[in-house]
Amino acid sequence: MVSYLALAEAIRGVLLRGAEAPRRQVLPIPGGQFLVMPAADPEVALCKLVTVEPGKNPSVQAEVWAKRLDTGEVFHLPGEELTKRRTAALSLLAARELAPRREGALLLVGPGAQGEAHLEAFAEGFPLTRVLVRGRGREGVRALLAKAQGMGLAAEEWVEEEVPEDVAFLVTATPSPTPVLPERVPEGVFLAAVGSFRPEMREVPEGLVQRAAVYCDTEDALAEAGELQGLGKPVVTLKEALLGRRAEGDPVLFKSVGHALFDLAAARAYLGLG
Repeated sequence: MVSYLALAEAIRGVLLRGAEAPRRQVLPIPGGQFLVMPAADPEVALCKLVTVEPGKNPSVQAEVWAKRLDTGEVFHLPGEELTKRRTAALSLLAARELAPRREGALLLVGPGAQGEAHLEAFAEGFPLTRVLVRGRGREGVRALLAKAQGMGLAAEEWVEEEVPEDVAFLVTATPSPTPVLPERVPEGVFLAAVGSFRPEMREVPEGLVQRAAVYCDTEDALAEAGELQGLGKPVVTLKEALLGRRAEGDPVLFKSVGHALFDLAAARAYLGLG
């Protein structure tokens, strides 16, 4: 896999050049859902297939098929790894574009695969002073702390009620239906909320969202993200932000729910197309 910074630039390129990607189809299956997400540009056609089955372990499985349109070659790409890395690269791109503070501590709420990927991505993209981790699973918290320490970063569990003032970057990556953060965070925080993906889910408390400068990955998030339901103020998409538009408020909240455009960007980077 290419670096997170390279993936971030591939996402920038797809957003600014344009590509075709309809809203994902969601079909019921016994015990879960089957998601189909196609996307294409003049060089690559792609389809991502995802099964979500909460009663199984793992509960989410994905695979990606991509075709180079110039050569006709078809590639079966590692869906889970591609999804994990492109999601963190998307947050990194938004942070490098929008974060008010350029260095400081990183707070990760949710020590799973996305927590790990965001640790790697933000460590690649910013000078981190330390890493804080919170999660329900003790084993996961210990593993992520050990990974951060193995990367040469000071790391400890976040156990306080308030977010420490030195936190510049905050990531929530949980399936929680209720907020996992306090109403107040330090001034100038960049918050990437990547866990919730249905209207009834909300990782970020309403009061914080109302104060924030709110951005989202694509317009689909307006219908899918719980934090954005009924929000009575403008939400700026990442493409609009890359073109110079800005939202008003503090902190900066970037809400992502995922999109086939980002899978397309990751596939392009994987195939060496940038």
